[in-house]
Amino acid sequence: MPVYLVATDLSARGDRAVRRAFALARAHQARLIVASAVDDDLPQALAAELAAGAERTLADVVAVDPDRDAVEYETRMLRGDPSLAIATLAATEAVDLLILGAHRVRPVADIFRDTTMLRILRQVTCPVLLVRNPVAHPYRGILAATDFSPASAAALRTAAALVPDASIAAIHAFHVPFKGLMPRETAAPFLAEARSHEAEWRGRERLPERLGPVTFEEGPATEVISEALAATGADLIAVGAHSRAGMAARLLGSFATMLIEAAPTDLIVARPG
Repeated sequence: MPVYLVATDLSARGDRAVRRAFALARAHQARLIVASAVDDDLPQALAAELAAGAERTLADVVAVDPDRDAVEYETRMLRGDPSLAIATLAATEAVDLLILGAHRVRPVADIFRDTTMLRILRQVTCPVLLVRNPVAHPYRGILAATDFSPASAAALRTAAALVPDASIAAIHAFHVPFKGLMPRETAAPFLAEARSHEAEWRGRERLPERLGPVTFEEGPATEVISEALAATGADLIAVGAHSRAGMAARLLGSFATMLIEAAPTDLIVARPG
């Protein structure tokens, strides 16, 4: 039986993650752990009071979920640094999927410190689903942001298995240096190189059968993805991260980190292996 873990900060964003977690656990007959954490770097009496209130709120969130009676689940209140406590629980329970609510963007604070969400992602090896949107229906379409790496193949396989009925579109953004100074036909060799990488990727990786041709677009990755979402109607982005877990930002990769911090829709992140 698969094991899913959803961690919530008990905000509206966290409630969306819990709702999606129950829906996916029901669809895949997975055991679900619903967790929240209280930082114990507080006076003991205050930490205990916060934990008791959080536990009651967590029970209330679970009690109203429409899939509650169809899922084998348990709740956990964790004490300690939230990122470390959640990552430790994910490792201890050998979870198959970690589900989190997308964080609130704080332009000033996020410059000076990583979000809890990013710290968790750097410490776990399991796939992570970041839920941003309200949960009105199952996912309908997957947009795979691919760089033709093993990581992007792993993310695509993970998303396709999690949502077997969703359509899949794949997009690759390529860059033409000094584009404004070059004739239009200069893009041709860069496109040819990208197509060559795609052919090698398809020959090397195990990919979902329903994956069609990759779409190639020249331009900044964020703009290319936004336009592809609008064109395809996809509501889940799949992106790969580097194979190792750790604290250094480079281990997630700058592109994955960018999407994690400002994903326009729900996002699933996976590492190869």
